[in-house]
Amino acid sequence: MIPVPTLPEAVSILVNNEEFKVFLSFLEDEREVFIANLRQAENPNEVMKLAGSISTLDEILQFVSMSSSK
Repeated sequence: MIPVPTLPEAVSILVNNEEFKVFLSFLEDEREVFIANLRQAENPNEVMKLAGSISTLDEILQFVSMSSSK
């Protein structure tokens, strides 16, 4: 049976894959859209929801960046 790679190992394998690069670009673009939407937020709940989405995408992108540099 082939051992299952850890998440950092899987990311380091995928980081050079063109389709994975498209996926990462999508995540970066979505993050920018959420940041832009903060300007139109009309109440604190919208701000909190957008901030949570931005934070989640930041964490994913930082993890991928750290995993791919190893």
